[in-house]
Amino acid sequence: MPRRDLSLAEQANVRALLRMLRMKLGGNWLNVERALPFAHSTLAEVMAERSEVSTALAFRVAKLLDVSLHHVLTGEALPPGTCKHCGMPGEGA
Repeated sequence: MPRRDLSLAEQANVRALLRMLRMKLGGNWLNVERALPFAHSTLAEVMAERSEVSTALAFRVAKLLDVSLHHVLTGEALPPGTCKHCGMPGEGA
């Protein structure tokens, strides 16, 4: 069994936040790449689940959202009603 820095659940929470950031920043991955900053190839591999979410990426997401790393990893940073699959805000969000 491979050793992971982040559990699969933690990685899923970071990916959900990345999708939310994409919607928040105009629906464009390029804006997310520039805001973090992270390479296009890295984000593409992570979002396609061909690469694991790194602790550095999780930290940069936390810093960009101005929340704790704990809130990012537990999914608490995702606004209520936000779709984890596409990042769209829900009703009343």
